[in-house]
Amino acid sequence: MKKNLLGFNILVLIALIVSSCSENSSDEFKDDVAPSEMEQDTKLNDSDNEMEQDSVANNLEDLDNDAIILDTRLPADIDSTYVLTFEDHFNQLPGTLPNADKWQSKLPWGPSVTINNERQYYTDVLNGDNNAPNPFDFDGNSNLIITAGLNSPAQVEATGLDYYSGVLTGAQSTPYRDGYIEAKIWYEPEVAGFWGAFWLLHRYYDSPQDTGANGKRRTEIDWEFVRGPGGEFLGGPYDTDRIPVAYHYDDGQWSISGGGFKGPNGSPGLSVQCDGTEITNVVGLGPVKQPSGEDLAGNWHRYGVWKTDNFVKWYLDGELVASVCDPAIVSQIEMYPIINIAIGGNFPGPPNPEDYPTSMLVDYISLWEPPVK
Repeated sequence: MKKNLLGFNILVLIALIVSSCSENSSDEFKDDVAPSEMEQDTKLNDSDNEMEQDSVANNLEDLDNDAIILDTRLPADIDSTYVLTFEDHFNQLPGTLPNADKWQSKLPWGPSVTINNERQYYTDVLNGDNNAPNPFDFDGNSNLIITAGLNSPAQVEATGLDYYSGVLTGAQSTPYRDGYIEAKIWYEPEVAGFWGAFWLLHRYYDSPQDTGANGKRRTEIDWEFVRGPGGEFLGGPYDTDRIPVAYHYDDGQWSISGGGFKGPNGSPGLSVQCDGTEITNVVGLGPVKQPSGEDLAGNWHRYGVWKTDNFVKWYLDGELVASVCDPAIVSQIEMYPIINIAIGGNFPGPPNPEDYPTSMLVDYISLWEPPVK
């Protein structure tokens, strides 16, 4: 009611002003106008003396509406001609499911294949899977909630795994070859065995079309939010004041990560970052930390990847933090985003059941690509 009354009062006030102005001659009106405004009005009417002032104002308004507005989320070094081609702000109502036109709730190898000795079952709710709890919800404030928790004894029997979790992949909706993708994410601190991730996977799983870059197949680009004592093969402990980033190809046989550039059986590799820093068998990428050293968990941050045929660049809150500038190994096929929570396994190590359920929130996932020529 207050809004309606306010709108009515504004309309009455406008009517009174218009009525008052109509009683004065145009000369009397111009006497009250500053010289600079009179000069501007004269210039606007020079092109057409019969053009009305209202028409000029409308034309200027149209020009303002057509002006290019740069997205402040794009890092400063990214080509300003890139255009938004995909976005999900997760503004569904609580109790609903993710948008099936944008996402799949399964990995390409399905829930029956468990990699890295992980302990979660990804409930494929978008295909009617009810073997484990639904891991997805929305908070009504435009945030996706992904929850990982303990399975009941019946669910353990049905799935063969003691935890449930969720994964969303854009395999059908967002494959791209050249572009910048960003997710705004929040996750809990102090959760042992937590392995959340925002990552990109090659489009053609188990397909002859996966030609990769110069024969490099099965490429993967990672942001990994890890907490735990450390797994059997990958060291540790891991804390959430730092975030590993990685680039893998040939199904992980060749990997560039914090430990350096390593091939099969730890064989050395050599590459370079975009600032000329060498990536060797002992000098790798990351982990990414905040300058202040504070924990990244428990706070909202923007995690971005800019990928072209020539390089991969990682961005934290719009700032470049790592890169691989090597066309010989960078993926030159389409890749697509994945957001998920893994639990336990070779990387973070065993989870603590008392820390679960735990959740990761996603505000948006957005993709910008070069305009179509």
